[in-house]
Amino acid sequence: MSSIYEKIDNRLETFLSTLKRFPLASFSAFLITIIMLVLVDYHDYRNPNAIMASKIAFVATLGVLLFPAFQLIGRSIVFPIAAFILLGIYYYILPQDLHNTDLIISIRHVLLGTALFCMILWAPFIFRKSDNDTFWQYAQSVIFGLLTAIFFSIIVHGGLAAALYAIEKLFHINVQSIRYEQLAIIVFGIFGVNFFLSQIPKYPLFLEVRPYSKFKRLFSKNILAPIAIVYFVILFTYTAKILINMTWPTGTLSWIIVAFSFVAIVSFLFLTPYLKKSTLTQRLIWLAIFLQTIMLGMALWMRVEEYGITYNRYLLALFGLWLALMSLYFMLFGKAQQKWLFFFASLFILFSQFGPYSAHTITKQSQTARLIKLIETADPRSEELDMKHKYEISDGLEYIEKHYSLDTFENIIPDILKKYKKMKTEDNMKANPYLHYNFSYFATKELGFKFINKWDWKSFQSNKGLPLEEDHHFYTERKVNSIDIKGYERLINYDYNQHMRKHPPFRDEQTEANDLNLSISFKQNKLTLKQDEQNMKTYDLTDYVKMLIKSKKSLTNIDQSTLTYENVDNNHTNIKILFQRLILSPEGNITDFSSQILLKP
Repeated sequence: MSSIYEKIDNRLETFLSTLKRFPLASFSAFLITIIMLVLVDYHDYRNPNAIMASKIAFVATLGVLLFPAFQLIGRSIVFPIAAFILLGIYYYILPQDLHNTDLIISIRHVLLGTALFCMILWAPFIFRKSDNDTFWQYAQSVIFGLLTAIFFSIIVHGGLAAALYAIEKLFHINVQSIRYEQLAIIVFGIFGVNFFLSQIPKYPLFLEVRPYSKFKRLFSKNILAPIAIVYFVILFTYTAKILINMTWPTGTLSWIIVAFSFVAIVSFLFLTPYLKKSTLTQRLIWLAIFLQTIMLGMALWMRVEEYGITYNRYLLALFGLWLALMSLYFMLFGKAQQKWLFFFASLFILFSQFGPYSAHTITKQSQTARLIKLIETADPRSEELDMKHKYEISDGLEYIEKHYSLDTFENIIPDILKKYKKMKTEDNMKANPYLHYNFSYFATKELGFKFINKWDWKSFQSNKGLPLEEDHHFYTERKVNSIDIKGYERLINYDYNQHMRKHPPFRDEQTEANDLNLSISFKQNKLTLKQDEQNMKTYDLTDYVKMLIKSKKSLTNIDQSTLTYENVDNNHTNIKILFQRLILSPEGNITDFSSQILLKP
């Protein structure tokens, strides 16, 4: 029993010691935990206070890494003040509402977190002399500390969640599912962060270099090294194939090279104790990486020439530059320091996210210039334009609309943008609720052709360049808000899509006398109503579909009467279907619709 108390006391002492050593990082974790506990149970995300709180928590996640990183550089009061200022600037440049932002904001946040984690690795050694053995001993402690913290947090949460579930079932206490989420927030936010911070060595420069454990020896020699060799053989065989056949590398090659480089560098680091006396082996590893950066550059150059610079291509290019510089450094200098790997990784990430040469700025300039050129060279600006040109313009419009503000189009197609904004005014939207075009679709229509998405382009390619038959689209002018239900017993809202699962049954809760149970199914233009095995009716809409196609191939903003199907039997209407949206395949099959169905008793 005393040993248990002793273990608890030691863990509590370690917890308090970590709080004392990293107070600002611990406060950041505590702040994130409190905010997330409240927000996860708060459903009004549009509330200004909730928006501000989520933004504070978002910024504080960087504080968990930034404060320890600056503290490891030096103990001067200047460093925590500088950290507060940087976090304040970051808070200021973030969008006000993070719930409706582009994915790039999240990607940038993850990259900044990666840069700060790398900073924790090099910070204690940046202004001090050190050897690779000491640095790697420290780096291992931090890296495995993070992995161990994640692992134990999962274990602790799993155990506590199981205990909470047992209490719920045994004592018949209703525990909302959200409480399990809040439990995870507490475990990872308080225990997980504190455990990770406690694994950062107090005196990095004076660490005792210990021999590898059995697990690390097995991991380094028997797992990492063989994987790196396999990647090496695959990539160099592919390189030989390119040189022999004189074929250009594909875009997929870029990500394979990234994977190989990552495995090769990790292998190099973990094999440090075994490579100290073999500088030739170290240089061969970096030579292999350097040769692959050349292939990476070729693959990226081909994609940039054809499609311009995108966010991912910019990051890949910067990663390739970092790899090339590090490869040359470790090949040319026998006493190369491993800390510079992580230092320049942090530097390059920060360079890619801020300033006039950031990924956001360069990508925007490249895609804008490319789209202007594509529109200027489009001839004729009509459906007669070749499919590839139409797809490239559509894709460029969609990329800019997705990643940048609409005002970006002021420098590309200002007249079309002005017309779009006028169309999307509040009065127009009230008058016609079907004005739901994205700007990309609207812009291509104004340029004289239909928007071509990625699937249209792939279908065109698989069809060997032959023109594709288009679906027939029908939309009502506006949804009917008042329906004459005289003579009908029930009204049902029913939607269908050929890719969705079987539609669930509908129950008429107002008819209690017969307890009617009605199911609806639709297949091959036939609508089937079923109440029981003996009472089933099928309505074939084929003739109605032929009438629509014959009248006009594609029609929008039409009156409801045209999109109303009625089945008349013995001069009596049994069913009336009011379609709001109806899409037909080129072959005349209904593939998608939304409707309101009126049924007779």
